[in-house]
Amino acid sequence: MYNEWRPIYTALAADIMDVMGYREQSLDHTVRPSKATTSFGGPAVTLDAYQLDEPHPDPYGKIFAAYDLMQRGDVVVCATNGEVRSGLWGELLATAAVARGVNAVVTDGLVRDVRLMDDMGFQCFSRGYSPLDSAGRIVPRDVQVPVTCAGVRIEPGDFILADYEGVVVIPAAILHEVRTKCMEKLAGENTVRDVLATGRSPREVFDEYGIL
Repeated sequence: MYNEWRPIYTALAADIMDVMGYREQSLDHTVRPSKATTSFGGPAVTLDAYQLDEPHPDPYGKIFAAYDLMQRGDVVVCATNGEVRSGLWGELLATAAVARGVNAVVTDGLVRDVRLMDDMGFQCFSRGYSPLDSAGRIVPRDVQVPVTCAGVRIEPGDFILADYEGVVVIPAAILHEVRTKCMEKLAGENTVRDVLATGRSPREVFDEYGIL
């Protein structure tokens, strides 16, 4: 599915959704990629996690449940609801995900083993890194439920589009419409870029094309 979205960058998708009335679809700017070349897209598999400062009988159970639901091209979304001490996701979970055809995670918390994940080509957006294990600090309570991640409501199956600019969430119900409008605007932007390169006034070009 992502191949169809490769020409589309996050700012373009955000612009289109702004016009459509979906103006709060970009994750907070503090969620950043581990590598500048990070770029991916796919349907969300969600985990809803919360701080827990005591032992849990099955701290990774919901992660295992999410693993069983993963399909090729999915993006794992981990909402941590404010817990930013420990890493809920790391290299071993990434290795297991890759075996299912999943190579990206987005979280508003922290991750572990980021260099190892980078080396294996697993793509990651997070608020930062920690050597601390999640056990006794945070536990996922639900899988494949609506979550709020970095200020944006994400439902299972919503499309996650990420590049160096950030992460946008495209609701599944409008996915096709957003892509169609993005491709139309992209063609217009290419035309405007060529015209601006000739030295014409940005005001004049904007008045003619309505794009800037």
